[in-house]
Amino acid sequence: MVGLDKLFGILGIAAEVLLIGILVGRKQYKTFPVFSVYILWQAISDILLFLILSGKIHGALSHHFITIYYSFAAIADILELGVLLEIAANVISPARQALQRKVLYYLSGAIIFMGVCAFFVAAYANGATLQHPRAFIVMDTTAAILRLIIFLLVAGFSQVLGLSWRNHVLQLASGLAFYSVVLMVAQLAQSRLHASPHYDSEYQFWGHVQACGYLCTLYFWCYAFAKKEAPRKEFSPQMTQFLVSISGSPKRQSAVLARSRDQ
Repeated sequence: MVGLDKLFGILGIAAEVLLIGILVGRKQYKTFPVFSVYILWQAISDILLFLILSGKIHGALSHHFITIYYSFAAIADILELGVLLEIAANVISPARQALQRKVLYYLSGAIIFMGVCAFFVAAYANGATLQHPRAFIVMDTTAAILRLIIFLLVAGFSQVLGLSWRNHVLQLASGLAFYSVVLMVAQLAQSRLHASPHYDSEYQFWGHVQACGYLCTLYFWCYAFAKKEAPRKEFSPQMTQFLVSISGSPKRQSAVLARSRDQ
């Protein structure tokens, strides 16, 4: 490993371990269990990959590094989808009693549908398919687009849902959105590089940009989750009326109106 790559690796692992400590110490893992598992997985996989690249681990693992790397990345992508569903669940949690179960199923289905659409957009942008060597770039770009969409939805409805910028779920979504923008710019730039004497250095530069974006996101999360969360505000009158209209039963309607009056 070259010096800069090694530094990024150490700083990234340190941030992941610190974030895990904060989530456990402040018991935020109870509120965000999937996110906690995702960060734990990132820490474990990054440590293992770092040891292989540093020559600390030899044998079969080092000979199958590429396979291991992409396998770890695939698992991380699946966990990221779980994190997005967890963000959505946290956003609507105060209204969960008022919502019929099928509404939650529709919400999950909508996120998956947006993911499929994002995949085709990413495949078109990268000029690749699942049979193409750039398949994992497409998957990463897909995840980035989906993260950005979720953030825009959460941020757009934050006021009516009683979320402020100091709320942890919105800070989590903000970090994902920032990294998504950096990731998309870096990977799209890499996918459009042409063969030249400077190809390796240019490709590595955009890789370092991506690494910097990930580090900034991790340390932002450490800062955000270490601070006390701002309490949620009451539903807006428009949101209260909307929940009443979709609640589907008088019992649920009474629950929504009672919650609105209590806040």
